[in-house]
Amino acid sequence: MKRYLFLLLLIFTVITGGYFLWSWSLLPKGERFVYPLDDAYIHLAIAKNFALNGAWSINATGFDSASSSILYTLLLSTLIKVFGDWEFYPLIINIAAGYLAVYWFYRYFKDFYTSSEMKWAIILLLPFSLLYAMTLIGMEHTIHMFLMVLAVYWIHKNVDANFEGSNFIKLLIIVLLISMIRFESMFFTAALAFALFLRQSFRKGFWVLLIGFFPILIFGLISIQNGGFFFPNSVFIKTSVPSEGNLFFKLWIIFREGILLNASFYKCLFFPFLLAGVYLIKKYRGQNMRDLFQRETLIITIVSVGLMHALFSILKYRYENYLMISLLLVIIPIISGFFKNLKAGKVKLDVFNMISIMSILGISVISVYRFQYMHRPSVVGSRDIYGQQVEMSRFLGEFYRGEKVVANDIGAISYFSGVQLLDMVGLGSTEVAKMILENNDLPAPEFQSHYRNFLTEYTAENNYQVAVIYPKWFPGDIPSSWIPVASWTNPDNRVAAQNRVVFYALKPGQIKKLQQNLMRFDRNKKVVQSFYIKN
Repeated sequence: MKRYLFLLLLIFTVITGGYFLWSWSLLPKGERFVYPLDDAYIHLAIAKNFALNGAWSINATGFDSASSSILYTLLLSTLIKVFGDWEFYPLIINIAAGYLAVYWFYRYFKDFYTSSEMKWAIILLLPFSLLYAMTLIGMEHTIHMFLMVLAVYWIHKNVDANFEGSNFIKLLIIVLLISMIRFESMFFTAALAFALFLRQSFRKGFWVLLIGFFPILIFGLISIQNGGFFFPNSVFIKTSVPSEGNLFFKLWIIFREGILLNASFYKCLFFPFLLAGVYLIKKYRGQNMRDLFQRETLIITIVSVGLMHALFSILKYRYENYLMISLLLVIIPIISGFFKNLKAGKVKLDVFNMISIMSILGISVISVYRFQYMHRPSVVGSRDIYGQQVEMSRFLGEFYRGEKVVANDIGAISYFSGVQLLDMVGLGSTEVAKMILENNDLPAPEFQSHYRNFLTEYTAENNYQVAVIYPKWFPGDIPSSWIPVASWTNPDNRVAAQNRVVFYALKPGQIKKLQQNLMRFDRNKKVVQSFYIKN
């Protein structure tokens, strides 16, 4: 079986390394590698500020919980504290986590299944889970995927051991780590506890809840004590829970938007869920439901996680991949078993088997689609982030270091430039997030008016100098006191959030200075600079 491990590691190395070198080659000669996702630099900024200044913030002072991961940011912060600041810690951590995920993926099939399942694992792992792409973006998702592979492994072991002894303790340790790596892990904690309750293992289910929610509770209390929210700002800003209507109306909206009309649900989860559902119906038809609850804790857990994630969180871009690798561990044995029965002549042409065939085809198409969909961002992402976010950070670092600046794409700016940053979206600035949440129930015109007035007054009172923003991200009209001076446009952009960023002087006295700074700056020549105000 070891040859399958070597093959899995080789494929992962070749594809990940190939995209790394390809994307790096598109940067100007002599430039360092740039993460193809600006958010990686948010983690670095918070980790650096926490390690060097004790500030859990994108700025050198204050408390602004823009990090979506307790564990990842603490890990980066520890490395910076011990070894000094280095922007490539995320890459090293992700490469290590990627190889660990591949190894334990292999161990799962080696320890519990046969070479037949291993062959399907080799075919589906990278295109279905996008592990290689998550490794390169420098975020916490690769660790999340690795920990979920461990969780599936130890849930499987615990089903055989009835969740007793050292196996259950190891599972609890994994639950603790998963709960710290991303806040969506609350879904996993709740799902595993639910599956244990179905087994009537109530004490063990409560242990899972206690261990899983403990670090979230501690972080929430620390955050509140420091003037923040219980959860990170991003959890509130990006929430999909409707703010209006009665309980039943809200539940209907959540179901409609999260599952019924959610294209990403059908692209990612529909066919795996359908395949698992048919498998359970065929296997347990006519049997006592207690048998299903006792034997299928793993499937119940992972499907429950997927449903909760679809209903309450974002199911695209990158957030779903911890689910995809978990589902793969669940569905590959089902797929392999189906083809074993087909080869043995045990598969009859009935409705259930037709649905299974359709589901397997759907999973195959999804895998091809996801691989080709991620191809272009994996190639040009570094180039586009370099051409926009890194260039903005270089400009601000050269001319506005230590000064107060407004932005709405904050990663590279917060890490490299050394400015005092106000995040217009609210992810990195609690003052803005509070204003958004307090007024979120208002009709759009009223909200836009409150938002515009707040930013106008707040930036004036706190002496902000310039704004570097995407105008399309601003709800409603830009404040009339903000003077557009120039824009940068990246005509070849495919990955950065917008092609055009606009520089605003927030005070009339800043106009000439901003013009002169932009003219003096040695920018990337592929970036088209246009002035709104002529000398």
